[in-house]
Amino acid sequence: MVVDVPRRALARPRSLAPEQFAAEAITRATGRIPVRAWVLWETGTEELLDAVATAWTSRAVLVAWGAPPHQHEAWVWAGAVTRVAPPATPSAPRPGQRNAPVEGRRPGR
Repeated sequence: MVVDVPRRALARPRSLAPEQFAAEAITRATGRIPVRAWVLWETGTEELLDAVATAWTSRAVLVAWGAPPHQHEAWVWAGAVTRVAPPATPSAPRPGQRNAPVEGRRPGR
């Protein structure tokens, strides 16, 4: 039986070597920090991914992404990572969004 498996699932990301970033103290995240990160795969392909930052130094960030059984993590240069704002809660109005009128009252009164 032939199974069609995405090539990315079989590839591994390239990670920075500890000598490239570990001369400083590593800060570990206390929660999930959503980021977008450029990752270089062993095939030479660069890809912009949604990930979470799990640790960092001033020069590099450890990012993690994927879903079981294809979870990955890699150290990438800090310049390759952009922090993403967490999704807004549904109960909070978005900027520019008007509140719904109160039942029984007419708008403008």
